[in-house]
Amino acid sequence: MNNFTKYTYYTADVFTDQAFHGVPLPVFPDASGLTDEQMQKISNELNASSTIFLLPTVDENTRKIRVFSKEKEQPTTLHAILAASYILAKTTITLTNKHTLISLISTMKGHNQIINSYVSKNEDGDVDIIQQTYDTHAAIDYYTPTTEELAAMLSLNPADISFDHYRPLIVSCGVPYLIVPIMSYTAIREAKFNESAWSNSSAPSSLAQEILLFANNTDDNPTDFHARLLGPAIAHHEDPPIGGAIAAFANHICDHPHVQTGTHIFGIQRGANDARKSLFYVEMDNKQSKDLTIRVGGYGVLMSEACIRVV
Repeated sequence: MNNFTKYTYYTADVFTDQAFHGVPLPVFPDASGLTDEQMQKISNELNASSTIFLLPTVDENTRKIRVFSKEKEQPTTLHAILAASYILAKTTITLTNKHTLISLISTMKGHNQIINSYVSKNEDGDVDIIQQTYDTHAAIDYYTPTTEELAAMLSLNPADISFDHYRPLIVSCGVPYLIVPIMSYTAIREAKFNESAWSNSSAPSSLAQEILLFANNTDDNPTDFHARLLGPAIAHHEDPPIGGAIAAFANHICDHPHVQTGTHIFGIQRGANDARKSLFYVEMDNKQSKDLTIRVGGYGVLMSEACIRVV
């Protein structure tokens, strides 16, 4: 039999406090010794949207982080940071304070950064909400497709577009999103991307390849907004994670003329009421500037522990 090394990994559902909700992600708390090729093969084997590999540093509460999709290495995301911080706090790092700092160092070329997470401890000493802080800079484009064009590309009626004086905007904090306010939760769930209408509009020239829909009607849910991503690369049945769009969305909210300066806190739900939901809790410091500090919080649920044998 060939010699092999065992690596333990855990799967967490993130941005949820309920099992079988949120986004499931596998995390390797100690991936020491794995090559890039092996990390890629493991990610392909586990078949998750992202697989997270952590490497120790001299600091007990700091790790290097590598994130791989089934095809390639990818930049760290809100979901990956939450999953990594949650698993470390559950299995490796002792929560000595009410809010314990965990730092994750991204070493991917062109995406080098240090992300700090604050892991809260509940009264039982277990992991509670985890919050990440980001300094963002937004570029906002007010030239968007018309209401009629937007309705056509979303397979909705023009009356479904906009509410409370929110207007469609193209917002980029590195990646551009066409952000469209929608009248109701029901309309968001009924929306279907129409590629022909998209191609015939001015949208493709904006370089935004994903449309973030949001409404403030979340029925009986505890959040303030409901959000959903659509676009030419998203299948009709998919409801993909929205973590990459949170910074752009927060800047969109701050651009609203009725949103005053100061600190604002709100919640966002992704996923239908009767399906797999994610809940994001966002705090932002609106200074009516293109520079915006946001804090994104969420919960995790430990779902599984397993080992993989690597030759």
